[in-house]
Amino acid sequence: MSSPFLRLLSKWPTTKALVVACLLGLSALAIMVAGVVLSTPLAVVASMSVAQGLGVLACLLFGLTVASEALVARQAKKDAGR
Repeated sequence: MSSPFLRLLSKWPTTKALVVACLLGLSALAIMVAGVVLSTPLAVVASMSVAQGLGVLACLLFGLTVASEALVARQAKKDAGR
């Protein structure tokens, strides 16, 4: 683990990141539903844009969490082999 990014990733708070990712995803869905229920063109476009941003952020958090778990597991496997 030589790079600072990998060191940071190994200390990533996985449980909190997953909770935040889930909350962001659910709030993005709620915003999309609100836009469809209001059904005016401006509301639909605005809600879909905001929801897409939240969804991308949730996806990034989830991806970083999976990468963090894989890194920690790989490091533990390496340490066990020594």
